[in-house]
Amino acid sequence: MSGEAVHGSADDPVRVAVHRTMVVVDIERFSDHGRTNPNRLVVRQALYRAMEAAFTDIGVDWTSWLRQDRGDGILVLVPPEVAKSLFVERLPTALAAHLDEHNSRHEPPERIRLRVAVHAGEVYPDGDGVVGHAVNHVCRLVDSDPLRRALADAPGAVALMVSDWFFEEVVRHSLAVDARRFRSVEVVMKETDSTAWVHTGPEVPEPRRAETVRNAVRDRGKTAADLWRASADSVRRLGSRRTAYPVDLSIAELHDRGLYVPAAFAKTGHGDRRFAVDDIAAEVAGNGSVLILGEPGSGKSVAAYAVLRRLRDSTPALAVRASELRRMIAAHAQHPPPDTGPGGSPRPALLIDGLDESLGEFDSPADLSELLRQARERFAVVVTCRHREFEDNLAPSMDGDTFDSIYAIGGWTLDDHFTDFVRRLVAGGLLPSDRLLDLVRGSPDLSRMVTRPLYARMVTFLGHEGLSDVGNVSALYAEYIDRLAAVSDAALARAGCARAGASIEVWIDAAWLVFQRAAIHEDRFDFGAVSALLSSGRAESARCTQRALSQLCNRWRSSGRVWGSFIHYSFFEYLVSRHYVREIEAALTSGEVGRLAACLHVDPTPEVRHFLVDELRITPVPGLGDVLEAAFRHVRSAGDDVARVRVTGNLVAYLLSRAAPDGRAALWRLFHDEDDIFLEQAVLWGLCHLGDREALRIFVDRGRESTEWRAWNRGYLMYYYGDIDHREEPPHVDSDKLRGWTRTRERTIALMTAPDYPHRIAAARRYLDLYTFYDYAIWREEALAEQDGRALRAAETALLRDPDLDPTLLRELDAMRKLVAPTGP
Repeated sequence: MSGEAVHGSADDPVRVAVHRTMVVVDIERFSDHGRTNPNRLVVRQALYRAMEAAFTDIGVDWTSWLRQDRGDGILVLVPPEVAKSLFVERLPTALAAHLDEHNSRHEPPERIRLRVAVHAGEVYPDGDGVVGHAVNHVCRLVDSDPLRRALADAPGAVALMVSDWFFEEVVRHSLAVDARRFRSVEVVMKETDSTAWVHTGPEVPEPRRAETVRNAVRDRGKTAADLWRASADSVRRLGSRRTAYPVDLSIAELHDRGLYVPAAFAKTGHGDRRFAVDDIAAEVAGNGSVLILGEPGSGKSVAAYAVLRRLRDSTPALAVRASELRRMIAAHAQHPPPDTGPGGSPRPALLIDGLDESLGEFDSPADLSELLRQARERFAVVVTCRHREFEDNLAPSMDGDTFDSIYAIGGWTLDDHFTDFVRRLVAGGLLPSDRLLDLVRGSPDLSRMVTRPLYARMVTFLGHEGLSDVGNVSALYAEYIDRLAAVSDAALARAGCARAGASIEVWIDAAWLVFQRAAIHEDRFDFGAVSALLSSGRAESARCTQRALSQLCNRWRSSGRVWGSFIHYSFFEYLVSRHYVREIEAALTSGEVGRLAACLHVDPTPEVRHFLVDELRITPVPGLGDVLEAAFRHVRSAGDDVARVRVTGNLVAYLLSRAAPDGRAALWRLFHDEDDIFLEQAVLWGLCHLGDREALRIFVDRGRESTEWRAWNRGYLMYYYGDIDHREEPPHVDSDKLRGWTRTRERTIALMTAPDYPHRIAAARRYLDLYTFYDYAIWREEALAEQDGRALRAAETALLRDPDLDPTLLRELDAMRKLVAPTGP
């Protein structure tokens, strides 16, 4: 356990307390006379396997944590950086599932039922373990009569008890657990007399396990007919998702009503040849596994549904989540499914749509890559993923033979696909005429947008009269969401929920609530919990809130709860940006910056940042620089923790440099008052983005003087591009030469080789891009690949044409390049 300071003499040690979450499990009737010692050995081994698998399922690695064996149980000490909510939202369910699998294969003397107790508090390491009141308390909870009775009455393999503190601080605020399902009990034993909370039926916190799919693959005696029924269920589930337009139709209804425009695919290694859904389905039916890559909004889910339907002509195909893979693989290994065709061929196919949405569910991309490799050995696999997320996160850890083929879903063309779609809508009575085509053809901006199917659907929803103010993608989102909100408000009024603007308020609040609390798992959230929280304090009822949210979200019931997902993930990202804009506007109007400051300490994703900047640029906001500066100074003066100050300052610098007309002056004021390296660098990066030569000179001067300055600079970019975990708090320091910087390298090269890079990005900022890139390689003593060297040399040559850059800086940059670039012209 790193970081635990020890003071005092060897005879009388005084150790500093450390905070830990404590999870203790105890086997019911472990010493029962019906068990033999060999039975108990089996039970103990199975307990450790189930615990390790359950912790892996929830996305954490317990192997480096302190654990104490209790003979008939285990005490686990969890570091404070691990989210406490995991141990009530996900661990009990994962643990129960693994115990169910074990119990289904063993006779009663070797079956396991567990009491689980969870608490958190200060513990004292003593060299052999830990001691402390908190440890005593959680151990008494797990041994308490109320928990023993709860397990005796429970139908499942697990009964859960949490301490009063844990209930108040964690359970009651969770979006994934219904606190009302816990009941308070009194624990009176030894020196303990306290309240605790029992929950005997931990529910699945999200629809992570498609029961019909899992059981069809796992259970003994299942026939091929069961697989086909499970496949039909999968098709219905995937097909039930709605699309951006027509907004009241599902993906399945698009196909059934003749509105589906067939997608075209390019295949790696096949040049300009185009492939169809039938080609992909035929390859998978022949036991091949394929990856389908596409940009956000390229129609991956609609194409995935088409592939799934086509596959079912020859083989049972099951739509699953990435989080279900481990169970599917384990189930197949224990009970292989029956032959489904002559000679046992073809194998069942698994379709995983939106792999990029599952990355956060795993400890590392390598873990997910390994699961895909294992799945490939047992099933034919079809995976869809965003192109950038695959290249940045999965490709570096992916075996070359995981997929037999890689396809890229092609964009639409104006004269073929979009025209075909519009005419299908007209034929189906969903558009009055095709005059929209003339408007789009006459607008270069709209012509570019409709090459992406999502944007094309949004354009058709707005129609001829709604596109007059649409000149870029952010404006398209703004018009689309506002138009959809008006439609939703009208529907709410008909349902007796009349209040102007209610829908957009609900949508923005819901998106922010889910984003702020990191309550979205894969692509879904607890619809019931979010609706209940939004209804609190509102004039409209929970019914009206749910109606409003349902206009923008798919919803379904699973495991006794209602779950939701935004019709498209980018709508969620856009609405989060609208929350930031709303708080900025409120601060400008009222002069109060407290709420804005609280908003700005939540670090948005790059996608949200881009929407936010575009929203602020659509209409220049007078005083934006002043209010952002005031919000940061509010955080500074409030004495908040350093990490919060740094996150806020970094976002403020980003916005000042990209969206505030008065941003430069505010940035210089902040810089002159700053002494934190992380924030100094954030401000100087912002100034360089604005083309400030003096800021560039200061940045490079500081880099010459300080290796720490350069390490912090490299580290932040690695955080931004994903080589450093986004859950880590700033500063982000590149101090380990063995740490990979693959994503940073690839994204920086992609940025610098973009055709508009020299014209869109100021010279001072382009200098910093090159300076930092060379610094990565110099510090690691790496030679640049020849292709990278050519790209960087071209970017450097473009800088030489700028007459205002200091020649000394240019010579320094050239010297850096020569240290790492390959020899040659």
